[in-house]
Amino acid sequence: MAKLMVFIDGTWLYSNLRHLAKESNQPGFHIDYGALPKAIAKELCEQNGLGELDLVRTYLFGSYPINYNLVDEDRARKRKDFFTMLREDYHYEVEAFPIDYAERRILHDDREADDPFSPREKCVDIALAASMLYYAAVADGYDIAAAVVGDKDYFPLFQKTRQLGKRIAVISIRQSCAKMYSDRQDVKKLKDYHIIWLNDMIEKIAWSPVEMDVECRSPLHEGGRLTTTTMRLRNGQPYFCEVCRAKFAEQKEEQMREYTSAGINGQMDKEESHEDNAYFDGQVEALIPDRGFGFIKRTDGASFFFHLTHLTNAEWEAVGVGAAVRFTVTKNPIGSKAGAAGEVTMTLETDSSEVTQQ
Repeated sequence: MAKLMVFIDGTWLYSNLRHLAKESNQPGFHIDYGALPKAIAKELCEQNGLGELDLVRTYLFGSYPINYNLVDEDRARKRKDFFTMLREDYHYEVEAFPIDYAERRILHDDREADDPFSPREKCVDIALAASMLYYAAVADGYDIAAAVVGDKDYFPLFQKTRQLGKRIAVISIRQSCAKMYSDRQDVKKLKDYHIIWLNDMIEKIAWSPVEMDVECRSPLHEGGRLTTTTMRLRNGQPYFCEVCRAKFAEQKEEQMREYTSAGINGQMDKEESHEDNAYFDGQVEALIPDRGFGFIKRTDGASFFFHLTHLTNAEWEAVGVGAAVRFTVTKNPIGSKAGAAGEVTMTLETDSSEVTQQ
């Protein structure tokens, strides 16, 4: 049985979903990433008369924003939650790399019209190429590589992979595909099968929303807590309804202006650097329970604002002053201003001897 590996340029796919959404005539179109690799394997077999394929592994290479305008925090958080879903629910291998937005809004349309800033993505195409070539060179890695791509930059990769004796299948979107991939004569010798269009697979890969009743865990919620949603929920994370999420967005913007203007202790004299996506240890040093936010003191004394929506493994009611946490940083402290935490994970250690309630 031939072994198949799927390699997805996640940034390209994410950027071009609008084309599939338009053709699907489905409001809020999303890909079912659990079904996608299997659908690709089945389509490859049916179009080319292949026997059953052994789908070994699926890789997705993508990016996530850092140093963005905190108004977009929910958007940035959803991107990371998406990668977590791929790893935990669908067993993808995910490699994600940061994009520095220089404190701008994430979406181009949300920035000033005359702002020339253009975020620069790094490493996604290189990481995909490195992985495909590595497993091509490893004994029994794969026989067929299915590449979900559209950018022309991958053509040297496909040529070298075929020279190693592996077969290439290209899966793309008609509106965003380099002509060399769809060329039936395949002048550059890039692939071993006719191109597969995701446009023709929409019904097979579309995510079908399912309505469910879920309890909103927000302390700001008004009325009955049981609400209906079609959101894809993450295991272990509290659910917040759309109304409360909108309140959170307004609340966080207000709180960041109000409470980072002076900071908690004003420890930092200048902006510090930190390793992208790194985790730091700290303790909860202050809480404003009725407003759903607080501050963390890192081991070096720096303070970071966090909101209840940043918690990854605990509900707001379980958080207390002195609780030990691990967290990522979305904004560094500058001068007397506290920074901003990202993902906040409660740990078992707790020592409240050095922190006080605000």
